[in-house]
Order: sequence, then structure tokens, then C-alpha cells
Amino acid sequence: MDIHFYMLCYRYEALVASHLDPDAFGRYMATGTLKHTRGNALFFEIDRELRSPYFRLDGIAERCVPHEDGSPKRSKYISIYRVMEHISLEHYKTLYLGTADGRVMGIEPSPLSEDQVDHHVHLYHELCPVSPLVVSALSPTRFASFMTSPGNPVHVPRLFFADLLADRDESGYLAGYLPYQDPAHILDCIGEIERGAEKPTKTASRNPVHHGFFRTIRRGFFVGDQTGVKFYRFPDRRVLEVDHAKWWRSASESLA
Repeated sequence: MDIHFYMLCYRYEALVASHLDPDAFGRYMATGTLKHTRGNALFFEIDRELRSPYFRLDGIAERCVPHEDGSPKRSKYISIYRVMEHISLEHYKTLYLGTADGRVMGIEPSPLSEDQVDHHVHLYHELCPVSPLVVSALSPTRFASFMTSPGNPVHVPRLFFADLLADRDESGYLAGYLPYQDPAHILDCIGEIERGAEKPTKTASRNPVHHGFFRTIRRGFFVGDQTGVKFYRFPDRRVLEVDHAKWWRSASESLA
């Protein structure tokens, strides 16, 4: 059986070997184990050519073997600590988004030009290895560079984050359909950045939790460091409703 490498990257990080294909692995993580708390599952497929002295990869074929009855090994954990920083950008392949009932949608990397990025204030949800909700004046590429810069007193080696909707109603408040906790505080943070705050980013929540997480995605997901950024464009609403109808219905109702 073929062995896949998957990196779990939502609320915690882990590198896992598995005989399951991405759809089956996503279903397993969502519904096939009592160890998983009900909720979304985000994971990358990692290039099998990955080589790193940090991970114990030698002999993985001997450790990830089918069960005695011939059924596939669903998960063999390789590492559960400081995983993202030890996987360089070229090894990140498809990003998979799994809902709480096991629906899985894959997103391939897309080109991203700074010319295509607006210069308004952005709402970012950092997903791995840290998880705050932040407001920033920086574009995704600049944000990734800033947050992974060794010159920044608070930084991480590599960062995975999502770009979120921050639509407003006619009165200037955050739109009522956005399921954020404490929207007034988020709006205050946006206003502070818009007025030219001393720092280019401001933390809105240290541990954000909201229902319907996938309904809040704006442009998509990013993984970046000092070498660059990989962009995973989220499909527009029409594509979701036509080509991924079952996933989108599940995602719209899914827990955080």
C-alpha cells in the first residue's frame, strides 16, 4: 500500500503517515476516532520526498504497515511538536479542508501577485503553529514576512493563516452574518489600524472560536516564511454551490 504524509495544521500540528487517500483520511480524522474532538480538520499532503534530520523518517515503511487483517494503517504519528517549522515550503502540496461530518475538499496552490491584493485592513486568523485572530495593515505576503522575521521580537519560523471576511453593513458595523465573538472589539481593532496605529498588526483575540469557520474565508489560506508564500485560493460562492455542494452545505453548518 502507498504511504502518504499528512500534516495536521488546525489547533495543533502533527506529521502523520497513512495508507488512506486524502478523502478517506479526512473522514477518519472527523468521524473515525474517539480521540478526535468534533470539528473541522485542516491538513496538507506533504511531499513524500521530504527529508529532515528532525523527523524520524528512516524505516517508515516498516513502521506504517497494514493491520493483520490486511486493512490499511490509518495513522502513524511521526511527530507532534514543532512540525511546521521543519517542513520547507516546497514540500507543501494540496491543502485539504475537512468538515465535522467528514466531507473533504482539496485546494491546490495558486499564483499570488501583490498587484492583485487590495491595500485595505485585513483580518487574519493564524492557524499554525499559533492561533490568534489579528487585524493587520500588511498584505498576506508582507504579513508572513513580518511574522516570521527574526528581527521581530515575537515571531515564528513559518506561519499558516487564513484571510477572513470583514464585511460591514450600512451602519459601518461588522455584517450580522459573520459569526465572530465580540464583533465590536474586532471593529475597534480595525479602526485603530485604519487610523495608523504604531504597529502594523493588532491582536483581536488570542483564542478565537466561532461556528461556520469556512463561511468566514475571504481569499483563502497562506503558508509563508522568509523565503516566500504559498497561496491556496478559496473557491468563490458559485463554484462552492455548484461543484462542491455537499461539502459547502456541511461546511456552512460545521462547528469551529
